[in-house]
Amino acid sequence: MISSLTNIVARRDLLKELVVSELRRSTAGSKLGWLWWFFDPVLMMLVYWGIVAGLFGRGSEAYAPYPLFLFCALVTWKHFATAVSRALTLLRGNERLIKSVAFPTVVLPLSVVFSGFVYFLAGFAMLLVAVLIWPSPNHSGSYGWVLQIFPLMVFQLAITAGVCMAMSCYGALLQDLRLFVTHVLRVGFYLSPGLYGIDVIERKLSTSVEAPWGDALYAAYMANPFALLISGYRNAVMFGAPVPWEWWLALAAESLLVLWGGYCIYQHHDRRVIKFL
Repeated sequence: MISSLTNIVARRDLLKELVVSELRRSTAGSKLGWLWWFFDPVLMMLVYWGIVAGLFGRGSEAYAPYPLFLFCALVTWKHFATAVSRALTLLRGNERLIKSVAFPTVVLPLSVVFSGFVYFLAGFAMLLVAVLIWPSPNHSGSYGWVLQIFPLMVFQLAITAGVCMAMSCYGALLQDLRLFVTHVLRVGFYLSPGLYGIDVIERKLSTSVEAPWGDALYAAYMANPFALLISGYRNAVMFGAPVPWEWWLALAAESLLVLWGGYCIYQHHDRRVIKFL
């Protein structure tokens, strides 16, 4: 892996060009361009807000302001889901380039991850401005905790890159995988604390499941890295609270495991995929 990282660093100009190419491709033929990346989570936020808060009367005061609570999850999940969906068709879409030019093809899934991260940063910057304009009544008043977003973003990049490396190979070998993953991503958002906080899961399991099974199920739920990432961003940005140290340990272990696993899968299938194309 170290040799490949050295190779990628040596070809960083290629990675930069691929990232720029991905950014141009994503806005090609669109009048609003990159703004659609921002409008999509905003529109979804309005839909969920209308259904959860307006129709069902939910949206606890603990999550106020609920629209920003939703947006924090949506903009985070969108980066991951968009990158994974794009990675599934990436190698087949670049078949000519792969066969005509010798280069480390692992930069292709990485370019998708980093190009999407540019849009994520733009959306997150707007979230920070919105939080300043519409602060949460539950904010601690300590704004220094917002700096926690930077290590959280590093973990998010590592996890997304690992998944995209694996999915780019499997997507080239199994064309129907894209349809299956679309549903998995949809379910994954609902299983992550997008519309609710992790306190809901903890309370439900503690009251409806006998110990120690309730604690075990809650620990299994918190093994989802996006449960930690989304909740961590909310703590840092909306509530001015520290991210628990055990979350940092879990995120560090999971990001390393996913990144290493995705890289190993890509290296194992790389030659096979090129011959398969």
